[in-house]
Amino acid sequence: MHRRQFIGGAIAGAAAAGSALASTEAAQGAETKSPLTFVLVHGAWHGGWCYRDVANALRAAGHTVFTPTHTGLGERSHLSSESITLETHIRDVCGCIEAEELSNVILCGHSYGGMVITGVADRMSSRIRTLVYLDAFVPEHGQSLNKCLELALSPENAKALVDGFRGSAVKGNSGLMAALPAEAFKVIEDKRAWVDRRCGPQSLATFETPVLLTGAGSAIKERVFILADGWDPSPFRYYAAKVTGLLGWRVTKMSCGHDIMVDLPLELARELGRLA
Repeated sequence: MHRRQFIGGAIAGAAAAGSALASTEAAQGAETKSPLTFVLVHGAWHGGWCYRDVANALRAAGHTVFTPTHTGLGERSHLSSESITLETHIRDVCGCIEAEELSNVILCGHSYGGMVITGVADRMSSRIRTLVYLDAFVPEHGQSLNKCLELALSPENAKALVDGFRGSAVKGNSGLMAALPAEAFKVIEDKRAWVDRRCGPQSLATFETPVLLTGAGSAIKERVFILADGWDPSPFRYYAAKVTGLLGWRVTKMSCGHDIMVDLPLELARELGRLA
């Protein structure tokens, strides 16, 4: 090869590489300019704290993240009362979206949080882009969490669980139920003490209150179900199977215990980031 040809080829190669780098930087810049907005809703006995590592990872990727805590739990445990119902928690999350003036929200609910986000979606569908059920209940109109358990499990297993909830009443207050241990949900061993330490009693009425829906939530066309595939007996296999193949739904699995956000926070953040 002549020297002139060699130099020309090198220049052309450098130009092509520079063009590719510019394209990559432009794509990254576009992602930064269009961050997603997440509202991550926790399940029974937990608080917004359980999403700590997931939220940090999403924020590091440029997204906006809110992790509201339900009345009576977490840092709001001083408001604990047997009079708290599912309606209270639905209003908590609606209040977060309203007060922060959020729109185009990706609303994610874990476990009992599926009851909550279903109610929120029915009231604020115009503000919600995507619903994510994170190993969660997917209730229909008039169903309570206890009813959802009966549908998902055998009558005997459901009754045993519900009786267990009632039997876990906090001493001196039969309307509050103590948290089930993290071990029951196969939380990763080195995080169980942290979860047990942070979880607190929850009003039994939150499990007994039916969710009342108008059907307005059907306007939300993108829905995701993430199944925790590493623990049993899980009532959420029933709901994953129920929505598989339905228009607008995508179902995926993660190999871990029920508390996906605790067991696999970075993996969950990546999965949620895919919604971009």
